[in-house]
Amino acid sequence: MNQFNIALDVYSALLCLVLGAYVLVSGNRHDRANLCFAGICVCNAVMALGDMTAWMFAAPLDGVEYAVMLVGTFAFYVAPAPLFMFFTGYIQTYLSKRAPLARSYLPLSVALFTLYTLGCTVSLFNGMFFLVDPATGYERGPLFWLAQVVPVALHLRNAGIVVRHRSCLERKELLGFASYIALPIVAEVVQVAFFGIALMNTAVALAILLVFLSIQSERKALLAQRERELAEARSDIMLSQIQPHFLYNTLAAIRELCASDPAEAARAVTDFSSFLRENMASLTSKQPIPFERELRHTTTYLNLEQRRFGGRLRVEFDIASRDFELPPLTVQALAENAVRHGVSPREEGGCVRVSSHDDEGGHVVEVQDDGVGFDPSAAPDDERIHVGIQNVRVRLAEGCQGTLDVRSAPGDGTVATIRIPCAQDESDRPDRRLP
Repeated sequence: MNQFNIALDVYSALLCLVLGAYVLVSGNRHDRANLCFAGICVCNAVMALGDMTAWMFAAPLDGVEYAVMLVGTFAFYVAPAPLFMFFTGYIQTYLSKRAPLARSYLPLSVALFTLYTLGCTVSLFNGMFFLVDPATGYERGPLFWLAQVVPVALHLRNAGIVVRHRSCLERKELLGFASYIALPIVAEVVQVAFFGIALMNTAVALAILLVFLSIQSERKALLAQRERELAEARSDIMLSQIQPHFLYNTLAAIRELCASDPAEAARAVTDFSSFLRENMASLTSKQPIPFERELRHTTTYLNLEQRRFGGRLRVEFDIASRDFELPPLTVQALAENAVRHGVSPREEGGCVRVSSHDDEGGHVVEVQDDGVGFDPSAAPDDERIHVGIQNVRVRLAEGCQGTLDVRSAPGDGTVATIRIPCAQDESDRPDRRLP
């Protein structure tokens, strides 16, 4: 039986240490909930290793065996109080992320922990909780039952906290906390009634594992969901920053046509209406869209701008690759930059060329202009140019693992190159059906 108990204690200690280390390494080390969970694991490991010394040596004890058993027994008795105190902190921190708590539950736990630790320390001298004698080994003291009062009180208090705030917990989370409360109580009852069975440490280790599986995994899923929501929110913000540019430019073009050519202005309004419908559909898309659809956006935009600039703006297309996807409003945004910041500043205007082709690495889209260009190493004159390019670059990376490279030189125009990896072609490709 002694060897069996030693094996249980070693297994419990190792399991708790592994779980505690995993939470600290894989999660936020500064998160209070993670620190409390790690504290729970360490305390139970100390309690298991301390309990193990009671089964390792048979009386009579030599000097080394006596010292090891005395230290181990003290650790076994002291560890439950900080363990349940850490659990109180874990519950409080976990619940506070769901709803504000009216008060802190830790002060009373700290006070009980202090009194209990003092009692365990006194027991080293008077043996009221436990006694280690070189002749007889470990024995329970006359007030052993009192040593169980504080840990049980802390444990029941934690149970009360969970019950009181059960509405803030999901069913899976509630079951995880319930297992941590129920299993040690059952083990404590058995261990008090039948000395010789080391169930407490194993029960606590199993409960910690259940808490880890049910709650820690739930927290990781929640964090992953929040990361996805954050990525979508960033995309929405970026798109909302770009959208007004479309409206301002096309309305300015139509305004000028109303004075010079009303009939052409009417046709421009029709094109603008078609453009808005497709543009709004793109703004609601969270997934990459077919390049063909993005090309329509770009073509409509450039047609509207040609009405505005007349002969000053020439447009060329060389489309050799069409069967791939990319985030909405990427090529169109680059074409808009080419018109506004490349061709428009030149008195004689210029040409915007949109091309696509395949290479060994995937699909390539280029938006090129022969406008004024700029020095990439210098700070941009218009910060909005930098923001627009960065928005496209981030959305390409998040939406399809694509990249954007911009090459330019003053007086030589600008070339913006999008590269989409071939992995987007087959099984990784989301639904491509047009609305």
